[in-house]
Amino acid sequence: MSVCLPAAWRDYRNRRRSLLAAVGIAPMLAAAGESAPGANGSHVFLLALSATSLVAAAVWFAGFRCPYCKRPFHWTWLIANPLSRECLHCGFAKWRDPHAARHYGRGANDR
Repeated sequence: MSVCLPAAWRDYRNRRRSLLAAVGIAPMLAAAGESAPGANGSHVFLLALSATSLVAAAVWFAGFRCPYCKRPFHWTWLIANPLSRECLHCGFAKWRDPHAARHYGRGANDR
């Protein structure tokens, strides 16, 4: 079943999936590097590769911007919440259609 999502939320989903993949693969790469017999520098390379991919995926995920206010969705200067269900700046709900929100207004219950 395919759900038609706006482009901003497809981008968010791709960023989240890449972060989850990096979190899942990093320990396996580190373990594979440690268990490789007779490999002098390969374990260091695999450990560096896994750490770099994890940091890159985390930075890419954190850089997602709110489709409504165009500010970082998950962090402000004082707060960082990668599990937030709404934008920490404007309160725009996750998975909400940004085009419909702009057309109909944000509503009385929105911030």
